[in-house]
Amino acid sequence: MSDTEVVELAARLLSLDCTWELGATPSSRRSAQFTRQALMIRPRWELLDTGFKRPGRGSSRSRRAQDEGMVERVRLRLTDYAAEWALSQDAFARMAAALHTSLGTPTDRRPGSPAAVHWAGSDTTLVLEHTGDSVYLELVTNKRLSLDEELLRMDEEGLL
Repeated sequence: MSDTEVVELAARLLSLDCTWELGATPSSRRSAQFTRQALMIRPRWELLDTGFKRPGRGSSRSRRAQDEGMVERVRLRLTDYAAEWALSQDAFARMAAALHTSLGTPTDRRPGSPAAVHWAGSDTTLVLEHTGDSVYLELVTNKRLSLDEELLRMDEEGLL
């Protein structure tokens, strides 16, 4: 995926203006900026067609809060799975630089594995993540991100 495509995708995710309810009607779930169609719906996640077609790609998984029935994240894989760390690391660095130029200084940078760069907004955060074999771009609610970070902290402290 080119730098221009990554920046365009990030802009479209950030401008997403639609309901985050999983159970909403099909017409209310669609956004003019980011159309999607449910391909598969299961109790804890949906597979959505995002309209970003690449050969064999174009879907995202959106998780929901079990009690609230709300979408908590839209996660898109930007690269194919790489057999070598260096290939996906180079793509991550290039994409992070392109987003930095477009969106400004990130609000958080997390080195390591997985490495992540965050651009926080008032309700959601855009996250570029390198998992070792692929690069992902996701829009996640700040509430979900906070819960994920708390679970990670508890796991690191041996509380889970």
